[in-house]
Amino acid sequence: MKDHRSNKQFRPRKPQGSYKQSQPQQFRKPPLRIQPTTLWDYPSQHYGDDVQGDPNYRGATPSYVIWNLLQRYTQEGDLVVDPCCGSGTTLDVAKDLGRNAMGFDVNPTREDITNADARDLPVKNGEVDFVFIDPPYSTHLEYSDDVRCIGKLDAADGSYYEAMDLVLEEINRVLKPGGFLGLYVSDSYVHRGLGKGFHAIGFELFDQMRAMFTPIDIVSVVRHNRTLEMGNYRASAEEENFYLRGFNYLFVMQKPGGEHEGPRPLRAPKQAKPDRRGEGKKWEGKKQYSKKVAKRDAFIGKGKKAAKRQRERGQGPEFHGSGEKIYGGKKRTFRVEGGGPTDMPAKKKRWNKKGPRGKNDS
Repeated sequence: MKDHRSNKQFRPRKPQGSYKQSQPQQFRKPPLRIQPTTLWDYPSQHYGDDVQGDPNYRGATPSYVIWNLLQRYTQEGDLVVDPCCGSGTTLDVAKDLGRNAMGFDVNPTREDITNADARDLPVKNGEVDFVFIDPPYSTHLEYSDDVRCIGKLDAADGSYYEAMDLVLEEINRVLKPGGFLGLYVSDSYVHRGLGKGFHAIGFELFDQMRAMFTPIDIVSVVRHNRTLEMGNYRASAEEENFYLRGFNYLFVMQKPGGEHEGPRPLRAPKQAKPDRRGEGKKWEGKKQYSKKVAKRDAFIGKGKKAAKRQRERGQGPEFHGSGEKIYGGKKRTFRVEGGGPTDMPAKKKRWNKKGPRGKNDS
């Protein structure tokens, strides 16, 4: 391409900055850790370098939620069940943590998910250690054409809650006494048609669960749905004066009758330090010497031996006894025992009117 104003070849300007600076920054997931509060927030649907479940599955549970639950309420080798398994996120997380898992759904998406209704699970009584369930939020999403799908039942006419009551009874049947349940759900807001308005699905299900289980805690999980950032959704919420769903409930329950009430501690309690007073000390008659005293005595002994060698070679001081020294402008007397200053303990001399106060002064 040539510039029409001259015969010179046209060269476009190079972009400012280096090539690396012009590239989009790659998102780095923060390290996965136990959530210590009842407000959980993780900026990614999946943890680590792998993907748990299907990233394209609508309504998939964030895998870090299941990871935290299994870390807190299960141990290696425990059996975990998901009655509404969806794309298999629970199965993948359980495998990562060394837990056995069984997944059921009326619309299986993988071979390791069994076709079964959450109200009639092919599981023995009292066999399961932990159940995680992320049920449909009434008619919020279209999951399946199967007539058994609970997502076809409306919370406005009560049919949804009747079905969920049967699901909770089935979970209570398969759980061991003392086993735990984690239910992940959101409220619903219907914009038009039958049942228009807000539906507190979370509170209703919590009230149903209290009839069968002991509440452990309620967690609020921040939602990072793409629709929350879409301008048309936000504009609609402002114009029609309603709220977009910004969090999910996570209800943690326990089946009564187990050996332990409440969750087990994640770490063993700190043990009191043993009383070691008297250890590392040696006795000589009625005198007790600590390690520091013994070390000091050994140091003094080395000094005495060194002074003795100096005297034998004619290098050490030959003066023994008392003498005079000008100290502080006054003439004061002092006493030296053994081989002079090298024979004194390794500490600063203390002078008085009579002279330095040594170890053997009376």
